[in-house]
Amino acid sequence: MTEARVLIDLKEGVIELEGPIEFVEKYIAKYAPGGAAVQTAIEKPTDKRGPGRPPKSGKPARKKKVSCDKLAADLTSAGFFGQERGFGAIKLEMTRVEPGCSDNKIRKALKNAIAAGKLAASGAGRGMKYIEIAAAE
Repeated sequence: MTEARVLIDLKEGVIELEGPIEFVEKYIAKYAPGGAAVQTAIEKPTDKRGPGRPPKSGKPARKKKVSCDKLAADLTSAGFFGQERGFGAIKLEMTRVEPGCSDNKIRKALKNAIAAGKLAASGAGRGMKYIEIAAAE
């Protein structure tokens, strides 16, 4: 059943009514004839789970897919890899532009750029450096 709540201020006294809409309308007519200021708020009906329980939440919003491969290609075309860069500098730049890029996504994007022939890698492990192929030659 739909509930209603009314607050009537008669210059000094306050009357507050709460209950079914028919009940509230009956007493509004009785206590607020002549156009007294009346504020009405209709509440949503309670669901089957009972009072006090929050309503079910809707579907979570889909997160925007982060394309670290595209970001690596953009950095390459912008000349970021014109000189040798370590993973730390690359990670810092990529997360500054897109915070959703994780270490694994960045490493995979760099591997894909190497496979595509856009970047060259030298060194091993933590000492791995990446440079643009056109700048390396």
